[in-house]
Formats: sequence, C-alpha cells, structure tokens
Amino acid sequence: MMQAYRTDYVEVLQSGPTIGRRCGQPLAADGREMVSVRILLDWAFGTEKAQLDRDEIGASSGGQGRGRGAEAAIAEQLALGKHYGEGVRVDRSFGSTGPHHDAEQVATVLRNAVPWRLAVQVAELARAGRAPQWDLGPQRFVPRNWGRTNRFGRLGKSEVLDIIEYRSARRGRVRREVRWTPVCIVPSAREVGAARRAWLDWWGALLAVQSGLRGSDLDLFGVTDAMPPLEPWKKGLD
Repeated sequence: MMQAYRTDYVEVLQSGPTIGRRCGQPLAADGREMVSVRILLDWAFGTEKAQLDRDEIGASSGGQGRGRGAEAAIAEQLALGKHYGEGVRVDRSFGSTGPHHDAEQVATVLRNAVPWRLAVQVAELARAGRAPQWDLGPQRFVPRNWGRTNRFGRLGKSEVLDIIEYRSARRGRVRREVRWTPVCIVPSAREVGAARRAWLDWWGALLAVQSGLRGSDLDLFGVTDAMPPLEPWKKGLD
C-alpha cells in the first residue's frame, strides 16, 4: 500500500512543484533521489529554509505548528479524487509554503543527534552551502608590527635588540644599535589545530545525521554512504 502510494506520489511530484526541490542526483527504483548527507543538509537548510527548534517536544505537542507543504496538498487532492472516483488535475498554483517535511525531518535528526551549539553551526554552514575552513594556507613569517612603506612595499617595524660599543681608528669610540624585526608565524599552530578540530566536529555531526536518517522514511530522498574526507589535510601524505 505504501509503495503504491509512493509510486503515484512521485509521478505527480516529478511533474509538479517539487521538481524545483530536487538536487539533480540519480533516482532509485522507488523514485527517491539518492544524495549524500551533506547535499541533503544543504537542501534542507539552504533551499527549504528549515529551522532548528530548540524545544522539539514543545514543537510537536501544540507549540509551533508545522507548515503545510505543496506535497501535502497534492497528496490530499489525489486522495479526494480517488475517493469520489473523479479525474483529478492537480492544482499547482501554490503560494508560499513552509519547508518540505523531509527538510523538517532532517532538521529534527540534526537537533537530536549532536549538541545544540554544534547543530546550529552545522545548520548555518549548510544554509550557506559551505563547509568549515580547515585550510588556512601555508604557514609563513609575518612581522609582528608594521612600519613605514617605501617603493618596495610595506616594511616590518624593527626594534633595538642590543647596543654594542667598539673603537674605530677614525671615529674613536662608537656606539651602534643592533636591530631586529620580530616576526610571528601565521597561521599559528593553535589556529591550525582549531580549524582542524572544527572540521572534525562538523564531520562527526554529518556522520551522526547520516546514521540517524537510516531509520527515517523520507519521501523524496535516500541517503548514500558518501561523506567528505575525514582528514583532508593528509591528502598526498600517505
């Protein structure tokens, strides 16, 4: 019964408003699109504008009502047509709708799979279609402070390291400053470590969401095993 419903449902959705809600990935035999967990998160939060609800229990027990998506309206029209034995032409002139319930389900899984702060970070990155920036560029020496600029560019500000004295046959006793330019390493080891930890936290959150969606019955999507690289900074070092 469910399989028959899904087949009819997908046939209508492929020619209706949901076509714009797809991600352009291959379809499985049941009509669902097979996507990675990252693509699914980007779709849920970026395309569908799903929101995290800090109070999941309150939201599901009479607090904030869930939006009614275009797919729910299509399914209702199909059911009414079959009930009355009439031919049904689906009304596609929908106004603004809330997130697709698949997107809301993804948001719920994310909310419950990881700590709240990490869930917010993952959602915001997905909304922007981005991943954490683990590559801060090659480490390099940079002057701690900058001084004047000449025709060659900006110069590092030097400081007095020591004062030496010596005797010159022509000038007698001479005092001279020994100067140096303090530098720092950019990005620092602490910054590199923090960026990599942020990537690993994000990767772990994606894995938790992927695992949580295994038992979910999404209407439009199936989740593949594809994941971003665990430690992309080690590429080429093996």
